[in-house]
Amino acid sequence: MPKSRKRKATVPAAPPPPPRRPRPRMEYRARSDEAWYGARVVVQDRWLRVMFENSTENADEWYNPGADFASLGDVEALRARFRRECPPLDHARCGDLRPGDKLCLACDIHGDVEELKYYDAVLETVERAAHGVEQCACRFTVRWTEGPRSGCLDKVGIEVVCCVPESPIQDPVLSEFLDDLTKRFAEDQGTATAASQQADPTPMSEEELCGYSLAYSSSNNLFVL
Repeated sequence: MPKSRKRKATVPAAPPPPPRRPRPRMEYRARSDEAWYGARVVVQDRWLRVMFENSTENADEWYNPGADFASLGDVEALRARFRRECPPLDHARCGDLRPGDKLCLACDIHGDVEELKYYDAVLETVERAAHGVEQCACRFTVRWTEGPRSGCLDKVGIEVVCCVPESPIQDPVLSEFLDDLTKRFAEDQGTATAASQQADPTPMSEEELCGYSLAYSSSNNLFVL
């Protein structure tokens, strides 16, 4: 099982990055506990390898393209396990939240605030409070949609709230792996459809049936009214 993430404090904006583009950061919902973790992917011997941040290779999860996918639905299910990294809610942006917004929250499962697991929730209401110096004191009522508290309501502070980005993940390695699987299933579906059409004869029209009946009757010296 991958290591739980530690909450990162909100820091001032970093200086502009160097010209070289950094690798897109993303999150992955682990199969082991369905929690979200920072991760990156590589393809090794055609297998997709998911590597968790701050974890050993024993925690890696692997996907076999020949055995782990039985349909396009399986491909889309894997795609849904990845997304862009969720940034912590900025103290000055709490007023932008609206009921129904999707959030990712730190869940203190075992009473250890240093080791947290992250699960998704939906915002129900916001209890506004006066802000101090760079400090939001608002309280957020949320309904968990994942994890051990799924379906429960909790009231939390900004320190455990992250915002789920709407834009899809853009990772070239992941995209190529998933696109190849999608193409394979599309080709298999096309082959199966063509084979089915060849196996099933096209039914005759009413005119063709009449013509066939007359020809058969004539060859057998039958008079058909």
